[in-house]
Amino acid sequence: MFATPRMTRGAALTTTEALSALTHLVGSLEVMSNKGDQRNNTLMDWELVRDEYAWAPRPVRRVLDFLGKPRVNTAVHGLRIAVAASLLVPGTSRHHRAAAGGFLALSAVATNPQQHFATDGSDQVAFAVQSVAAVARLGEDQPKVVDACLWFIALQSGLAYCASGLTKLAGPPWRSGEALAMVMRTESYGDEWAYRMTQRHPRLATWVSHLVIALECGFPVVFLARGRLTVPVLTATGTFHLANAQLMGLSRFVWAFLSTYPSLLYVTQRPGAVPGGGAR
Repeated sequence: MFATPRMTRGAALTTTEALSALTHLVGSLEVMSNKGDQRNNTLMDWELVRDEYAWAPRPVRRVLDFLGKPRVNTAVHGLRIAVAASLLVPGTSRHHRAAAGGFLALSAVATNPQQHFATDGSDQVAFAVQSVAAVARLGEDQPKVVDACLWFIALQSGLAYCASGLTKLAGPPWRSGEALAMVMRTESYGDEWAYRMTQRHPRLATWVSHLVIALECGFPVVFLARGRLTVPVLTATGTFHLANAQLMGLSRFVWAFLSTYPSLLYVTQRPGAVPGGGAR
C-alpha cells in the first residue's frame, strides 16, 4: 500500500487518454439517452440558451446556431461516442489516438454552449486531460514533451483537489457539517437516506465534512515521500468519488478524476524506477 508506484511513461499516457475518453463517452451517452426527457430538452433548448452567448462575434454565433440544431447535435454526439470508444481499443496508431483525442477536446468545446446548464467540473477535467493527452501523442517521439504533459495533468489534479478543499475550509457551513446536510437535501445532488443520517447523527456529518476537507487540502502530499503516499491517497480519493457517484449521481467525476491518476502514479514514482516504455 505504501510502496513506490511503478508506471511506465507509455502506460501512463495510454491509460490516461483511455479513461478520459470514457468520460466523454459516458457524457455523450447521457446526452443521447436524455433527449426524450422534456425537462432536459428545455434546459438544452438552444433557442433559450443562445442569449447567453449574445456577446460572441457573429461568425461564432453562426457556428453555434448550426451546432445547436437537434440533428446536428445528435450527429456530433454520435460521432463523439464512436471516437471515444476507439480510444478504448489498445494498439491503435499514434496518429489515430492524437486525432481522436483532439476531436474529443474540440467537440467538447463545441457542444458545451448547448449544455450550458448540464455541465460540471468533470467535463472541465475531461477537456483538459484529453487536450493535453493529444499534445503528448503529437510529441510522442520526444519523451520530455510527454513527461511535461503528464506533469501538467498531475499538477492540475492536485490543484483541483486542493482548491476544492480550501474553498470548503473557508466556508463555515462546511466546517460545521451543515453544508453536507444541505447538499444531501437537494433534489439534483441529494440522497434521502444520507440526508436522514445527517439529521440523526449531526456529529457524524461534521466528522465526514472535516475528513473531506482534510483529504482534499492534503492531496498534494502525493508529491512527497518519493511516491509512498500516492497509492493510499488515490485509494481514498477514488473511494470518495465512488461514494459521490452513489449518493449524488456524479458518475462522470469518477472517470474524469481517475483519468489523472496514471499521470500521478508516473510522476510521483522514484526517478528511474521503471523504464520509459513505448506510449501505445
